[in-house]
Amino acid sequence: MGLILAAVVCWSGLGVMGKELYRLGAEPLTVVVFRVGIAVGILGFFMGAFRPALLRAPRARLPGLALYGLLGVAVNMACFFFALQYTTVTTAIVIAYAHPAMVVLLARFVFREPMNLQMVGALTLTMAGVFLVAEGYDLDALRLNLPGVGFALANAAGIAAFNVMGKRLVGGLNSWTVLLYGLAFGGLVLTGVWSLHTPIAPALPLYGWLLIVALAVFPSILAYGLYLRALVHLPVGRAAIAATLEPVLASFLAWAALGERITVLQAVGAALVLGGVLIIRTRRRHSTVPLSTEPVEAPASHKIP
Repeated sequence: MGLILAAVVCWSGLGVMGKELYRLGAEPLTVVVFRVGIAVGILGFFMGAFRPALLRAPRARLPGLALYGLLGVAVNMACFFFALQYTTVTTAIVIAYAHPAMVVLLARFVFREPMNLQMVGALTLTMAGVFLVAEGYDLDALRLNLPGVGFALANAAGIAAFNVMGKRLVGGLNSWTVLLYGLAFGGLVLTGVWSLHTPIAPALPLYGWLLIVALAVFPSILAYGLYLRALVHLPVGRAAIAATLEPVLASFLAWAALGERITVLQAVGAALVLGGVLIIRTRRRHSTVPLSTEPVEAPASHKIP
């Protein structure tokens, strides 16, 4: 769980750095493309310098890694950007955070992770908390339309794919290898989309480029790398629920760094998210009553050696 929390801390700065870049005139999709490209370069350099064996992936694994890059990286990042073109940030975040429910359901069928009252309670609390933190109750901030909702749901599906496919891939490959290939394949797709959209490098001051490098290092390399490493040891459903701490920390960081307000309802939402994460953290026997009477056993191929 410590790796998840470290990843969440790295992700939480994404909003503050992104807002600063947009204030400098950077275009969101352009920022994403350069963020991923720089991340691939930095990660590849350090892996080549210190662990060159990790640069190689079995040829049979390349199609799975390519699909992972397409869904878990490109769809994840690009669809959030396109959702913002049709709807509001609040709407996009509220819909995107349906992904823990997707992950829990997929984990039930793919990895046969048990779905119990503990998981359902934690999922309910965290999703309700994210709704309040994102101010989903503010009808003026919500804008529901078919393209916006569609892209936001695709973003949620992309995040779920990052979780579920990442869990399967780290069962046979080093997590840093999975991350490098996922970012590389996803970056190629994002670059193709960007070239059709706004293929112009941002005219940013040195400060702006340093922010993009920071985005490549912290929310990209470290956050995704630590999260994938955590998936080696944790059930993916629990990991996805724990990661809902990210919008909570992001809101408090925006309050501290940008002076953005935190309402009473947002504070209540933060408490609900914390409560949900604590539920999955405590693993008491009396709180894990199965919803199904069928015995659930993890396949041998997914057990940690």
